[in-house]
Amino acid sequence: MDMTGDENPGAEVWVLGETRYSGAVSDTVYELSAKARVLADALAAPSGTRCGVVVAMMLDEKNAPRADLGRIGQYGADRVTVVRGDGLPFDRAKCAKILALLAKKARPQILLASATAFGRSVMPYAAAILGTGLTADCTGLEIEEVSGLLLQTRPAIGGNIMAVIKTPNHRPQMATVRPRTFGIPEPVSGRTAKVIEPEIPYMADSVRASSFEPFEASRAGIAERDSIVSGGKGLRRAEGFELISRLAGAVGGGVGASRPAVEMKWIGYHHQVGLSGQVVSPKVYIAAGISGSVQHLAGMSSSAKVVSINRDPDAPIFGVSDVAICGDLYEVIPMLIERIERRKRGERDGG
Repeated sequence: MDMTGDENPGAEVWVLGETRYSGAVSDTVYELSAKARVLADALAAPSGTRCGVVVAMMLDEKNAPRADLGRIGQYGADRVTVVRGDGLPFDRAKCAKILALLAKKARPQILLASATAFGRSVMPYAAAILGTGLTADCTGLEIEEVSGLLLQTRPAIGGNIMAVIKTPNHRPQMATVRPRTFGIPEPVSGRTAKVIEPEIPYMADSVRASSFEPFEASRAGIAERDSIVSGGKGLRRAEGFELISRLAGAVGGGVGASRPAVEMKWIGYHHQVGLSGQVVSPKVYIAAGISGSVQHLAGMSSSAKVVSINRDPDAPIFGVSDVAICGDLYEVIPMLIERIERRKRGERDGG
């Protein structure tokens, strides 16, 4: 059976889609579909032919969305290829094998995914199977005019330089992209994507899901929050996250954490920001008691605005901050919360 639904394999840009913990389609799918459309149009421009955009989704029957899959077309996708099965998308190895199988058949020029925990675990495995390269945590993608190659831009050497990477000899050209890098454009009303569910060769289940229970909103998806307040080792104790949570609640944001705070078991891993946790790009990132290790900075440096609070005037995080507050977070944060709550009540600041 045709596994792609297309008679012209190779003239496509693919996106690995994913869902939120609630089961709804992730905003990263809309973001990357729109960017894939731009790249596909640039690829097609020299020949004047159309280059397709395909979103591949690995879904479990228990949380698989159906009604909103066609809506992905409003952001540029021509087709959504859906594979449903027990253990998906939790079994990342199986997802990678399925993605590689589909890509071998369709032979897309480009394969993109968001640099979320899902994308960062599936894409390297799939790249190894496909025998191609992978550029991780990209902050820029464009088509080189002369060669037609994908120019993949990412921070390197601790964010001190921006490296531009090409994959000239292998296909697909694979990259993961930091969430919120490109933003989500306005949808094109009336445009829908064709949804197909191809049959694939049998793969034995290594993970079998007996039930699906969504995370609470407070625990799920900090990468999709407009604002994040993160705490680090400078909190000095686990109870410090109560203050972090209060500030996050005041600004309507999520709670993040540095790797040391997670390793000391002050807070769960799903809050960890950094290369070994989640890569985030919120509109506002507030770091309290975080010195700014290279791996943490790489996970949040693309935030639109960075506010940092630290007692050390030489803390590295001050170097990437739009607002740097040198002081004791246990004195600064309560004042911030009070000021924010007064603003919400419409009261004028006293000084």
